[in-house]
Amino acid sequence: MSSAEEDFSQTQPRRGFLREVPRTGALVVLGNGSTVEGLRAPRLVTLQGLALEIGRRPSSGTGSGAQVLVLADSTVSGIHARIQRATSGSDLFIIQDLGSTNGTYVDGRRITGPVPLRDGAVLFLGSQALVFRLYSAAELEAVEEDAREPLAPVPTLSPGLALTLARLRRLAATASEVLLLGETGVGKEVFANAVHAKSGRKGGLVAINCAAIPRELVESELFGYEKGAHSTAQGRKTGLVELADGGTLFLDEIGDMPAELQSKLLRFLQDRRFTPLGSTRVVETDVRIIAATSRVAPDKGVQVQEAVLGRLGAHFLDDARRDRPDDQEDRAFEPEAFHAMLLHAWPLNVRELSKVVSEAEVLSRGAPSIGLEHLPDAITATLQVDAEEVPDDTNVDVQPPDVRAFGPSDDSKSGVLRTTRLRRPAPTRQELTTLLGECDGSVAEVARRLKRQYAVVWRCVQRYGIDTRSFRRPDGGS
Repeated sequence: MSSAEEDFSQTQPRRGFLREVPRTGALVVLGNGSTVEGLRAPRLVTLQGLALEIGRRPSSGTGSGAQVLVLADSTVSGIHARIQRATSGSDLFIIQDLGSTNGTYVDGRRITGPVPLRDGAVLFLGSQALVFRLYSAAELEAVEEDAREPLAPVPTLSPGLALTLARLRRLAATASEVLLLGETGVGKEVFANAVHAKSGRKGGLVAINCAAIPRELVESELFGYEKGAHSTAQGRKTGLVELADGGTLFLDEIGDMPAELQSKLLRFLQDRRFTPLGSTRVVETDVRIIAATSRVAPDKGVQVQEAVLGRLGAHFLDDARRDRPDDQEDRAFEPEAFHAMLLHAWPLNVRELSKVVSEAEVLSRGAPSIGLEHLPDAITATLQVDAEEVPDDTNVDVQPPDVRAFGPSDDSKSGVLRTTRLRRPAPTRQELTTLLGECDGSVAEVARRLKRQYAVVWRCVQRYGIDTRSFRRPDGGS
C-alpha cells in the first residue's frame, strides 16, 4: 500500500465538542430608581477574579486584594457584602453580608449567611438594587453590542434576549423572512418595527392582526379583490400585501390564520406573486414578511404549519418580562417602590408593566417620584410581606464563606440560609401617629427614625388604617 493510500485509509479523528467554559458572573447595577438617567444607563460590572467586595468604601481596611464595587449611597455600608466564585472553573457564585447596617437581600429576603446566587437573582444592598447574571462569552458580547447599538428602544442586559437580538440585527438588512415566537406581551411588534427600521427598505411597515379579522375575510384583506368577487365587493380593493410593496408586511398572530390561507401564503413567499380574489391578473410585489405568534405549544390550538415555519425561520423571544428584571421603565421611583417593581413576577409581561406605570404616573402627579402608595397591592404585597417576616437585625460571620459547608439542604435550595433570630415588635399605632405628625406625614422619615425598613412601617400604617395625608401641612412643611 502506498503512503498516500495508507494516509487516506486512516480514520480521521472527529472534532469533539468544545470544552464547556465557565460562565462569567456579572452584576447589573440599577441604582435606587430615583433618577431616570440611572435607569437609562445601568452599570454592568463583570466579576474578574474569584471575589468581589461591595460597599460605600470597600477598598478601605480589608487588604484582601479582591475586586471592589463602590456604591456611593449613604444606605450602603462601607464594607457591605462579598460575592465570590465557589471554586475556580465553577458557575456557582456565593454572596455573604459583611455585617452591614441595612442588610443584604436576595430576591426580597434578608440573608444571614453565605447564599448561592441564581442567574437573574435580584439583590438589595441598602436602597441600591442589583441583578446577578451569568454570561457565556457569546452572551456577554451580544449584551455589549446591544448597549452600543440597541435594536429595541431600550438596550437589554438579558443573556438570552441579547443573543436573539444579535441575530435579528444581522438579519434586518437582508430580505429574509422572520418569524418571532413568544408569549403574549413580550413585545413582538416592538421588535418587528425595530427589524423593519434597520432594514433600509424604502416602504413602510403595514401590520395586520390575523386573530382580529374573521377567518373568511383574512384572504381578501391580505390579497385584495376585484369588483363582484363576492356579495359585498362593490368595487376593487387593494390588499395589504400590495400596499406594503417596497416595505414590510407584519403578520401578527399568524398562528390564528386558517391552514388553507397559510398554504397560499407559502406559495406567495416562494415567488412574491399572488392573484387577488375574483381576478385573473398576477401581481408581483417586493415585500418582506415578518410574522409573529404566541401559539408555540401543542395545547394552544391552531399552529403555524411546519412548511411555513421552515420557510420563515423561528426566533424565540423566550425571555418573558419576569425573566428580565434588569430591563426597566423610564420613570423615577422611590427606592422601596423600585424594589417592589423588581420583585414582581409580571405574569402579563410588558402590557401589565405599561399599565402599572401609566396608572402610577397619574396617581403620583405632584410627587417627585412613584412611591409604594401609587402601586397596586399585588405588586407591593411581596415586598411588604417579606420585609415584615424577616427582622431588621442580623448577626453575620464576616469571614469569607466556606463553600464546603454548602449541602443539599432545603434552606440552601431556597436561596436563604436561616439562623435563629429575634423578631422586633411592630411599631404601635400611637407611636406611628406621633411620628407622622412630627415628620409631616413622611413614612420614609418615620422609618429612618425607627431604624426600620420602609416597607415594614408602610404595612403597619396600612394595617392601622392611618391616612398619612392628614399629617401633611398645607404649606408643604416650611
